[in-house]
Amino acid sequence: MTRDTTVGLSVHDVARMIRRDFDRRAREEGLTRARWQVLWHLARHQGVHQAALAEILDVAPISLTRQLERLEQEGLVERRPDPSDRRRRRVYLTEAATPALERLRELAALTRERALGGLSNEQIETFKEVLETMRGNLCDRPDQGDGQ
Repeated sequence: MTRDTTVGLSVHDVARMIRRDFDRRAREEGLTRARWQVLWHLARHQGVHQAALAEILDVAPISLTRQLERLEQEGLVERRPDPSDRRRRRVYLTEAATPALERLRELAALTRERALGGLSNEQIETFKEVLETMRGNLCDRPDQGDGQ
C-alpha cells in the first residue's frame, strides 16, 4: 500500500493556518501568542512548575520567566514555592485571568467554527480519531498523549 507523502505537510499547513487565524483574533484583543499560550496551558496545568511549563510551551526557561514576570505584574498569574523542592516555583492562574480565558475560549470557538465549516459531525469525529491515532504513533512518552 502506498502511503500519502503529503499528509504531514497538509497537517502542518492546516495547523499553521488555524494558529494564524486564532493569533489574529487574539491580537485584536491585545493578547500575543506568548501571552495566550501561557494562560491557555496554565488553565490545563494549574500548579505546574516553571521548567515543565517551558518544556510544554517549547520555549527557553528564561523567556518564560520574563513572560511570567509580566503576567504576574498584571495580576494574571502567581508563582509559589514548591513545597517539595525549594528551588522550584509552581505557577497558578489568578481569578483575574478568568475573563481573558473566557475570551480565549470564545475566540477558539470562532476559529474552530471557521476551520470545520462544511464538515459533518461524522467527518469531524473520524478526523479526531485519525489525529489521536497519529499522536499515539508518534508519542515518545506515555504522559504526552494529552496533547502536550
